[in-house]
Amino acid sequence: MTGAVVAGALVAFSGPVVAQTDMERQAQCELSAIRDTRSPLAVQYIRSACNWLVVNGDSLLNASSKGYYICLVRQLSGAQSNEAAAAIMSACRTSNPL
Repeated sequence: MTGAVVAGALVAFSGPVVAQTDMERQAQCELSAIRDTRSPLAVQYIRSACNWLVVNGDSLLNASSKGYYICLVRQLSGAQSNEAAAAIMSACRTSNPL
């Protein structure tokens, strides 16, 4: 279920969203991903990834990096420890080289 919620929030980054400010888009991304996350490190990186997606997600110049940030938002959601978050971040980096 969480994956569907996060995926729905990420749809906002695939095209222009009418009547939503950048702050609203970032807040929606964070709300969908942070919900059950207990790791402070994961929360920090989810917030940073949501910010990056709002600011750069529609730019063709940053298309190669977008997968990494989407991976962070999707996979860090629900992380219970900093150790798990670090392993997830490493896996996202490996599967989506910048």
